[in-house]
Amino acid sequence: VGSNDDKLYAINGKSGVKLWEFETGSTVQSSPAIGSDGTVYVGSDDSKVYALNGQTGVKKWEFEMYVLLSSPAIGADGTVFIGSFNKKVYALDGETGSMVWKFSTEGMIWGTPAIFEGVCYIGSMDHNLYALDIRTGTEKWRYEAEGAIVMAPAVVDDRVLFGALDHQFYALDKT
Repeated sequence: VGSNDDKLYAINGKSGVKLWEFETGSTVQSSPAIGSDGTVYVGSDDSKVYALNGQTGVKKWEFEMYVLLSSPAIGADGTVFIGSFNKKVYALDGETGSMVWKFSTEGMIWGTPAIFEGVCYIGSMDHNLYALDIRTGTEKWRYEAEGAIVMAPAVVDDRVLFGALDHQFYALDKT
């Protein structure tokens, strides 16, 4: 769990005992994501995404991007997807932290991406929900809502569901 004391904490879910803590350079408002190998990925207000050993809390790598509140999402192949206030969506190699691709939007990104069947769905403050190819970062399509999109979309059956700051709920055909 992230904290305003600039740390990420690992807590035993049964006993409540702290297992480890990792200090970043600023508050941690991003929710951590855990890869299939146990690696913990989290963003910090210090403008970095961190990959940590889930057992020990030891840093594996960090990637500097810009201010971020978005939480990471992990693809089936271990690629880490995350948005930033610098109006970009990043795909990072989960093992090395190197950038695979980046995609530019017209607005800051607050929400967490949803990854489903080879597509990264992510909303932006520019009112658009983007569908990006996870291998290349190429835009497949976009939909313009009436308000900014700051929350994570969800994919259910053949629909992409999301809310926007126009107080509307949207259900789009994912193709």
